[in-house]
Amino acid sequence: MLKTRLLIGSGTAVAAVGLFFAYLRMAYAFPINSDGASNALQAWDMFHGNPLLSGWTLSDVAFYPTELIQYAIVQVFTGPTVDQIHIAAAITYTMIVLLAAALAKGRATGLQAWLRVGVTVAILLCPVPGTGYQTLLSSPNHTGSAVPLLLAWGAIDRMRDTKAKPVVVALLLGWGAWGDPLVTFVGAVPLALVCLVRAWRLPGPLRSRLTSMDFQLALAAGASVALSHLATWALHAIGGYHTPKPPIELSPWDEWFGRAHMTARMLGVLFGTHRPGWQGKWIQQGVSYLHLIGFVVALVAVAIVLLRTLRGTADRVESIMAIAICCDIGAEIVSTLPVDLMAAREISPVLPMAAVIAGRVVGPRLMAADGPAGRRFTARWRQGVLAGVLALLTLNLVAYSPPRAEASEGQEVADWLQARGLTYGLGAYWVSNNITVTTHRKVTVAPVIGDHDRVIPMCWQSKTDMYDAAHDARFIVFEKDRPFYGTPAQAMRMWGSPKQRFDSGRYAVLVYDVNLLAGFPPPC
Repeated sequence: MLKTRLLIGSGTAVAAVGLFFAYLRMAYAFPINSDGASNALQAWDMFHGNPLLSGWTLSDVAFYPTELIQYAIVQVFTGPTVDQIHIAAAITYTMIVLLAAALAKGRATGLQAWLRVGVTVAILLCPVPGTGYQTLLSSPNHTGSAVPLLLAWGAIDRMRDTKAKPVVVALLLGWGAWGDPLVTFVGAVPLALVCLVRAWRLPGPLRSRLTSMDFQLALAAGASVALSHLATWALHAIGGYHTPKPPIELSPWDEWFGRAHMTARMLGVLFGTHRPGWQGKWIQQGVSYLHLIGFVVALVAVAIVLLRTLRGTADRVESIMAIAICCDIGAEIVSTLPVDLMAAREISPVLPMAAVIAGRVVGPRLMAADGPAGRRFTARWRQGVLAGVLALLTLNLVAYSPPRAEASEGQEVADWLQARGLTYGLGAYWVSNNITVTTHRKVTVAPVIGDHDRVIPMCWQSKTDMYDAAHDARFIVFEKDRPFYGTPAQAMRMWGSPKQRFDSGRYAVLVYDVNLLAGFPPPC
């Protein structure tokens, strides 16, 4: 038994290392953007004298106790660099695959355990090139929030029904929701719904229902929401960072069909059935068919669990994940959250949870039950198909090397600024903090946004002292195709004609012989 465990542990460690390097290669297929760069600068600041991130206005998703901690740990070895962002993304997705595999295994042993894990890994193993890489292997964007969710579901599944279980679950979900409010809607809400219904269905007096583990877990769901809000409020109260409220409202009902259609395409990106032409045509089609099988298997498995949930016969954690998937997809359809392929990040936790459900539901059905020889042969044939799919996906993972992208969006601007010794300036959001990181902070660009006939500090992923006039800001960068973040015309109304202008494709750089921060509008 000990030898077997050592072999499994060693094999898992080797697989984890292999997956990390494969996903790191995929992460490098896209340049970093200002979102990930902003998180990198925040993590560096947090562990270099500013633990509360005082003066920072983050995005509507803080990632403070989750990915920022991860970023800071990686920065011990790399500093706030382009490499650090890609390394963290590869670590995160590797963790998701391993945690999903462990949750799919559950308490199963022997062949059934391997079949459960195999089905789950087959669905998760190869993210789709293009938008899939950008969603699952990029900056913090909700994908990493699957980690606290999977840990919480694992605690529900594997821990004994003691007083410690709801406490652990509340802490895990509260930790995740503090970093990302999505965890409240995809974690706490489905947990409360499922466990309250399960508690109500229990036989016996009301007192026994109120003391049941299901009711305690429902209370843990509520406690996790309170903990996340309390943590955020406490940090604000003692002078910590500020986060804008998420701009979420109910969308008009006549838009729901169109939003549902786009959400279906987003699911295609996550599950790998919607692929841009990054690979050779026959490879692209072949891998798409394999992913399509995985998607159909996951869809059927989730439908089975939902039916069991309605009947009251479903496993607790499987019911929670199935309802969580419905909550995430439903919120995307009926809310005003952006709906385009890049918005697939909003529903990215659906992928690992659906994969886990598929493993737990389909895996046991691949077992060769006692009975006629024909039935045993059919089961072995299915197991052979699973092994073949895993082999082909692993071959694709190892053999396909995506082209490496430039280090950062706006890299040509960063190189031009650094070559001319320009070290501080202003810029549209998507050419600001990413330039700071890709130049190893040799060039600092503070983000701005357009406001009528001027540009002003951007109250999003910025720090107040970026706009201190003690900095000598001598340039401003614009994106010509994104006038929302400011235009050269607005800059010339404020400071006149520049002494030099550099245009490169969609970018424009205006260089001045005055400090642009002198008399600049006050920060947030």
